[in-house]
Amino acid sequence: MVIRPIRPDEWRELRDIRLRALEDAPDAFGATLDEESADPDEAWQHRADRPDGIMVVAVDDDGRFVGMASGGPAWEDIKGAALYGMWVDPTARGQRVGEALIGVIASWAQAAGHERIGLGVTIGNDAAERLYERLGFEDTGLRYPLRDDTDLVIRYLATGLDDLTAYFEP
Repeated sequence: MVIRPIRPDEWRELRDIRLRALEDAPDAFGATLDEESADPDEAWQHRADRPDGIMVVAVDDDGRFVGMASGGPAWEDIKGAALYGMWVDPTARGQRVGEALIGVIASWAQAAGHERIGLGVTIGNDAAERLYERLGFEDTGLRYPLRDDTDLVIRYLATGLDDLTAYFEP
């Protein structure tokens, strides 16, 4: 398994994994499968080439994308970065792929000068919550709706990058 930034020419593979993620875990994302299935090629090309952040993928030995996450500036926190859209294919779960994706995003955020990193997790996504809490993410108290069409709520977690990157040092 290799964790690496996606290349701009891999936008089709990005579209494939993102649509698989939305189908597998519709309550984990702010967008829906129907919405993103309708996005034009240009939107996917833009997502694969993030000038303000990073998109990373986990690639298995057969060259198949089995995990994804992106990092970028946090919306309301000038010194903060955020982890967005993380997902691991069911065939790759239990192999620390999520942890590895977070490690690469955290390294990017620290190199970009951010002091902390945050993320939103749907309340009730127990496996994701356990992963984030094990890595030191703490509840900020911030809550917001997942989407307008659901009663699901997002819990915002954050941690300092020094604490998080220390976890990944050998």
